[in-house]
Amino acid sequence: MATHFDLQEQEQLATLKHFWSRWGTLISVAVFVVVAAVAGYKGYAYWQTSQAIKAAELFDQVRVATEQNQADALNQRLGVLQDSFGKTTQASQASLVAGHYWVQQKNWPAAQTAFEWVSKNAKDEGFKALGALHLSSVQMQQENWDGALATLNGFAFPYEFRALRDDRKGDVLQKQGKTQDAIAAYNAAFELLEPTASYRAVVQSKLNALGQTPAALRATGA
Repeated sequence: MATHFDLQEQEQLATLKHFWSRWGTLISVAVFVVVAAVAGYKGYAYWQTSQAIKAAELFDQVRVATEQNQADALNQRLGVLQDSFGKTTQASQASLVAGHYWVQQKNWPAAQTAFEWVSKNAKDEGFKALGALHLSSVQMQQENWDGALATLNGFAFPYEFRALRDDRKGDVLQKQGKTQDAIAAYNAAFELLEPTASYRAVVQSKLNALGQTPAALRATGA
């Protein structure tokens, strides 16, 4: 009985050795990959949190710089935020804040640079759309009508922003003296806006000023 047990044990041992010699390396690699993946996930989560904290601190510094009218500090902090933390939400938010600050200062080139960065680099499509809209507004301030129109036509606005895009296009086209095209753009904006949207009245007033009733209202007999 003991001999049989020893033989069985040896067979099991031999089988185990054979199995390990054939698959041991692969198993070790697989275990390492799993462990590394878990450690990597935790490390990545920690890194993301660390990045968000640093970006939030810089965003606050940008905001304070605009409130205290510290242009040099604003440019320095915003540059670090865009260069080192460009993928964060805070970078887009800070660029929008900076752009609005430069608009108030009537520094159109600086405002344009800030809004251009958002429209090209923001990870969120909503931020990109805001960047493009504000960029077109700055271009209009500089009477760069063709540039403003190119900005509005060259960006794929999410549905929620298309009414504002068309309204802005109407403003640009009207400045260019293209009245019929402006009317068409305003009508498109009016139709995209919810009937309860307060901005609908603004678009309607623009059409009324051009001697028009919104096409959507004419269609319903309102």
